[in-house]
Amino acid sequence: METLLGLAVLALLLQLFPSVGREVLAALDPRNWPRTVWFAANVVVLLVLVAVRFGPQLAADWRKQQHGIGDEKARQEKQQQRKALERMQEAKRRRIY
Repeated sequence: METLLGLAVLALLLQLFPSVGREVLAALDPRNWPRTVWFAANVVVLLVLVAVRFGPQLAADWRKQQHGIGDEKARQEKQQQRKALERMQEAKRRRIY
């Protein structure tokens, strides 16, 4: 539904400003592109391909590392709680009634 609405707005704008439509089509025509644009387009395609290849593994490794950091913090908190509990128990044993 949203896509159709967007297309309708685009069609209305192109009817109101027909020269913009011609200029956009001319800019998208690769026969008119200078070498720098071709170079930039190739670099973008290369970066997209590298991201598709290595992105999921990098994201999984990052998530795994973040999860591991959280586990380490929880482990340290439990260890601190355990030490505090042991100190309290030791203090109870030393208490004189």
